[in-house]
Amino acid sequence: MDNAEAILKINNIEVKYHEVILVLKGVSIEIPRGGIVALLGANGAGKSTTLKAVSGLLKTEDGEVTDGGILYEGNYIHHERAAKIAKAGIVQVIEGRKVFEHLTVEENLKVGAHLRKTGSVKDKLQMVYHYFPRLVEKRNEIAGFISGGEQQMTVVGRALMTEPKLVLLDEPSMGLAPMLIHEIFNIVTRLNQEEKISILLVEQNVKLALRVAPYAYVMETGRIVMDDTSEKLSQNEDIKDFYLGMGAGSKKSFREVKHYKRRKRWLS
Repeated sequence: MDNAEAILKINNIEVKYHEVILVLKGVSIEIPRGGIVALLGANGAGKSTTLKAVSGLLKTEDGEVTDGGILYEGNYIHHERAAKIAKAGIVQVIEGRKVFEHLTVEENLKVGAHLRKTGSVKDKLQMVYHYFPRLVEKRNEIAGFISGGEQQMTVVGRALMTEPKLVLLDEPSMGLAPMLIHEIFNIVTRLNQEEKISILLVEQNVKLALRVAPYAYVMETGRIVMDDTSEKLSQNEDIKDFYLGMGAGSKKSFREVKHYKRRKRWLS
């Protein structure tokens, strides 16, 4: 990655669950301030665990960063509580659209407002409705009864209410119709450009992720095995073969792709 100032540096971290199950092995990632970076990989690669290591949510699952460190704005945060990390400006949008189902859409949004540092709740709501006009007409509806896409908009909007500096987006496209996916990703891109919010995006829709994020890392079995600009990755034969379904032959395991050479930079 270039020399842009990093808002977040994940330095060679190791993560274990229950003190024995090693999930991440020497993972290093940088997020430039005001940038979007994608983290790609198959199910079980360790992507969500990486996000939880940053947000402090690992602790709720008996997980722990056991080696390396995570620097946010120059301070180590990997041993901090999730609430303190959130107050510092990092918010995770967990996969699976976790709305408070019994609350209205607007009540869901207001839950995020207690972490804001400036402005009124009304001002923050107006900003969310500016980016998600579809939520205006749904504001008084019970969140458990709105569509999956509207729930995803609600949880992203709730994250915005906290005045985040860095948003960790976990599989925002999961289970959504293509038109809604593009609508949500267009809004995410605008939030990055207009509000200067940094974004770490975990996404299985690789084609879409490489279009949204200028830089990406590829994760396999708890390690980073490749990273580059999205332009170069989208032209990489192994990425095309394994993730984009554009290879000449049948779909292979990433391990079996013969051109594929592991990057040794962080692998010990």
